[in-house]
Amino acid sequence: TSEDTTIIVMASGNINDHNPSNKEYKNTIVESANLFKIDIDSEDDIRKGKLKKVFVNIAGHFIHKSTLRVDVTNIESIN
Repeated sequence: TSEDTTIIVMASGNINDHNPSNKEYKNTIVESANLFKIDIDSEDDIRKGKLKKVFVNIAGHFIHKSTLRVDVTNIESIN
């Protein structure tokens, strides 16, 4: 039942962090995530391209409570 099940989900939005990468990100799994567009004031190491950019198509946890135990399943699709 839903009383015994919890799902926690996240996806990356279209975030301009001023990283010099020309790669354009598009979430093909959660298309509505592409509608969330924002500019952020990122740190210098991001602006200079010193960190690798990672995009989360979808990630989360499926938590199910049964009589004897709690099962937690981690799910992720990352580019």
